[in-house]
Amino acid sequence: MTSTDVVLGTYTAVDHLFPYSLMRRFGGVSGWDGPDLDLIWNLAPAHQACNSAKSDRLPTPEELHRLAQLNEAIMHSPHPLRKTLQLSFRSMRHSANPPEHWPHFLRQVQIACD
Repeated sequence: MTSTDVVLGTYTAVDHLFPYSLMRRFGGVSGWDGPDLDLIWNLAPAHQACNSAKSDRLPTPEELHRLAQLNEAIMHSPHPLRKTLQLSFRSMRHSANPPEHWPHFLRQVQIACD
């Protein structure tokens, strides 16, 4: 992902900031013990070309910061995505509630991926 905004009318994609392929990769060896990477907390709009170039690499600190900001904004908004984000955490075995501190949660996921 780049630091430029996604513009309507351009080719856009939905990026898994933590690559979904990690669950399959770790699941086949030692079992993936991290949170579900295919839920809304891990998704962000991206330019299609940027998303393709990112491929399956782990997110940069800047990307993690923006993901934390996105999730915090959703959790403090009346938008229906807020309920979707809340429900996604209820479906995970790690926590019944979305994290209060997104940056800490995302760093813990990063550690699980290393």
